[in-house]
Amino acid sequence: MPNRREFLASAAAAGAASLAAGRALANADKTQAQPPTSSGDGTWLTYAVNVEMFWTKLPFLDRLKKVAEEGFSHYEFWPWRGKDIDGILKVNQELGLTATQFSASPVKGFGHGITNPDPARRDEFEEEIRSAVPVAKKLGVQKLCVVAGEETPGYSREDQTRAVIAALKAGARIVEPEGITLILEPLNILVDHPRQLIVHSAHAAEVLKAVGSPNVKMLFDIYHQQISEGNLSGNIRRYRDLIGYFQLADHPGRHEPTTGEIAYPFVLRTIHDVGYRGAIGMEMSPKADPMAAFQAIRRVDAEARALKGLA
Repeated sequence: MPNRREFLASAAAAGAASLAAGRALANADKTQAQPPTSSGDGTWLTYAVNVEMFWTKLPFLDRLKKVAEEGFSHYEFWPWRGKDIDGILKVNQELGLTATQFSASPVKGFGHGITNPDPARRDEFEEEIRSAVPVAKKLGVQKLCVVAGEETPGYSREDQTRAVIAALKAGARIVEPEGITLILEPLNILVDHPRQLIVHSAHAAEVLKAVGSPNVKMLFDIYHQQISEGNLSGNIRRYRDLIGYFQLADHPGRHEPTTGEIAYPFVLRTIHDVGYRGAIGMEMSPKADPMAAFQAIRRVDAEARALKGLA
């Protein structure tokens, strides 16, 4: 039988353990009630400024500096050709910026895609990907945006879809060893990009499943898909495993959230619900002042977090 001293020592130890456990539980509850933001930019989700659509009158490198001045650490851009890649790298290193993705589609634009079954067109696409890979690796970019392009007269949609699949399979063989992912973007045909072959997320998913590479995913542009098909949250959930990147803008106008019809807090919460933790590209044109556009982003981000029950 334990003596009185042993009993008191044992009781004291148990009490201390209980008190420590109670404090840990209280701290855990407090952490759950007020979790830290998941980005380093004071937002819950992570956002990448599209520097092609912001500060368009400034030189490109000055736009990158503005990204940091506005409190963001991630950005995206369109073509890499014609840009000072060494200069971009230097600014990234100086300001701690991260480029999330850029375009690797052929330089002739959205109309010159990979819908044409002509082997020469596929060769051109492969060369574009090969040329973009060293630039991506230099900048630490892990995602390259590609589009299918406009429909090619004289071929059926089935033939064109097979041509896109073949081109992306060839592209996958180039990027897989480098740890880079191609992100295929469906584009709307009603407002911005007439005659595109791949418009709906279901068509993009069909192509991606046929390609069968973990390094070829979908770029789900919320603005384009609202115009093309709606059902945003439903399709985000349905194709969650195929989506490799998101972009946002409101509709109509392609301006910041709260200027149009899209319920962005709900959509952003859905993006978090499906497990996506990458950057979301702000491919939008500020309706007036860039600062006001960023304030709108921060508001809907906070509202999405509140909908998650984390506010």
